[in-house]
Amino acid sequence: MVKSFVLRSALPVFFAVGLAVNTGANADTISKLQRYQIDPGKVFVAGISSGGFAAVQMHVAHSSTFKGAAVYAGGVYWCAGAGGAATALANCGGQTLPTNQASYNSTLAASKAYLDAQSSLGTIDPATNLSGQPVYLWSGTQDTVVNPHEMADLNAEYLRYGARVVFDNGYPAAHGWESPNGELACGTLGSPFMVNCSVNGAAYDSVKTWLTMFLGKLNPRNNGKLSGMLAKFDQTEFGASPNVSMSSAGSVFVPKACAQGKACGLVLALHGCKQEESRIGNRWVTEAGINEWADTNQLVVVYPDTIASSAPGPTNPNACFDWWGYSNQYDPNYAVKSGLQMGVLYAMVQRVTGRP
Repeated sequence: MVKSFVLRSALPVFFAVGLAVNTGANADTISKLQRYQIDPGKVFVAGISSGGFAAVQMHVAHSSTFKGAAVYAGGVYWCAGAGGAATALANCGGQTLPTNQASYNSTLAASKAYLDAQSSLGTIDPATNLSGQPVYLWSGTQDTVVNPHEMADLNAEYLRYGARVVFDNGYPAAHGWESPNGELACGTLGSPFMVNCSVNGAAYDSVKTWLTMFLGKLNPRNNGKLSGMLAKFDQTEFGASPNVSMSSAGSVFVPKACAQGKACGLVLALHGCKQEESRIGNRWVTEAGINEWADTNQLVVVYPDTIASSAPGPTNPNACFDWWGYSNQYDPNYAVKSGLQMGVLYAMVQRVTGRP
């Protein structure tokens, strides 16, 4: 008997120059992404759902650059293997069963074997870099899109390579990114997949948890008007195009101190499926709760953006980041440095950091 599946959220929803600080800037103006004075010890990646899977792949492939990762409802490094979208759906997430659980089959062993092989081949940075790095993992107990077992596998994978992991998996959260700015109640599933949870009646702040892991004691969050600037930047100069399902513009938040030349950190923040700007506006960028901490703790935040696409281009109707190889129909190198979308994202990091 063939089981029927309910597709609720197909594939996881999931020295400064030139950029003046001006919170009143025209939001439609697209600027060139600039270089800043970035401390190489403070370069991090974060992501939710498809962006969570992609964040793991960016972190592992470029572990010499990224010094930590925050992953919400993602999964193991090579979860989809070489099987494409069908394998990704069946094993990793995006597909809700009649039992109201996310479809899941462990690919942990295959992922670790692939990671080890690529590390030995030099197609990714040495896996030994992961040892001692801080990693934050979030998995809601009510997530019906990415099975909590998948995040448990990711926890095991990171621990296997010696990362220092904090695994937040006790909140009754539905699939989404958790932040005090999130517009949905903790257990609510739906667009824009931005949830807020509480502890003893007080708002929880998962971003504070992982930034404290990464940076140590933080300056207080700015809950008022931000002094930095949120601006649009041109993604096409880095190779963004419909062929890799990426839009022409992304967003970047630059604290005033960073624009003035102070040494700062960097967070590359990747949204999930169905969270692209053309679908939900700027709610991912403004509700993630990263900018409020970045403003007072000197962190540039880069928010790449995707687009939905279909044949004859990549089949990606929900504007997911490419963690299973959809680019140019199928990119077998999607999880290593030579991956098509991986290269676009890393080129942005290179620009901001000045790193080769």
